[in-house]
Amino acid sequence: MIPTDFRLKMQTMYGDAGDDWITDTEDLMESLKDRFQLTYGEPFSLSYNFVIPVQILQERAVLKIGYPNNDFSNEFHALQDFQGKGMVKMLDYSQEEGWILLDRLMPGSSLLSIEDETEVLSVFSHTAKRLWHKPVSTHPYPTVESWSKGIGRLRERFNGGTGPIPQELVAKAEALYPELLSSSTDLYLLHGDLHHGNILYSDSSGWTAIDPKGLIGEREYDCIQFMLNEWEKWDAPLELLRYRTETIASLLSLSYERLLQYGFCHSILSASWSVEGGLDGWKTGVSLARMFEELLAE
Repeated sequence: MIPTDFRLKMQTMYGDAGDDWITDTEDLMESLKDRFQLTYGEPFSLSYNFVIPVQILQERAVLKIGYPNNDFSNEFHALQDFQGKGMVKMLDYSQEEGWILLDRLMPGSSLLSIEDETEVLSVFSHTAKRLWHKPVSTHPYPTVESWSKGIGRLRERFNGGTGPIPQELVAKAEALYPELLSSSTDLYLLHGDLHHGNILYSDSSGWTAIDPKGLIGEREYDCIQFMLNEWEKWDAPLELLRYRTETIASLLSLSYERLLQYGFCHSILSASWSVEGGLDGWKTGVSLARMFEELLAE
């Protein structure tokens, strides 16, 4: 039931603890199958949680089993706090056992299925507007400030240097992040990873978000991951980035300049995370940071 590549990923990430979690997950699935009379489908493409479509009698749903860490705890609380407003609904859950039963969004096509950029931006903005609200939970969500410390870890890794990421770009992000954070006045509960693949169409609910990370920050920050996605296929990516920024600022009444500034900072943060994870995605982060820098200079 659990794919071999997912097993290997969890074993690589967590060692013996990952191996034990896989065994526990298999046992849990058997227990849930009997408890709720579940019929399992084929697992979805998996990242760091085990996610599989299920059928409960005549009702379609999705079972998500998460590795017991802060990321899964944050997602669990975010799903509760968003209360199904623009977000997929929780049908049942057990935080203690580490599983969530979610509404199955049908047909479930993602925002990637739309080619017209104007329509894509309209859908994104409508979904984001439905989602965002002031924090009401006492759960200690991560903040944009805590995320920004990833750049500091880059310095630690390279004994004060910046590794493969250009020094001047890192220094600029290190100076700009505190300026943005100190002038932040309107903080919201954000999705944290609101990109094309995490917005799905449902016949019953319309366009709906999935897989929230849960993050506290300004609304501008929650637009950045979307703006960083799906740009490589465009002949003029700088023009695309400018168009996205202008349109999002207009549709959501956000600051054009802060969108660009956060975009620059998060591009460097994303590059730092890639270096930290031993990946070469830092090159994309650097390319995007330079584009944001060019737009800021206009």
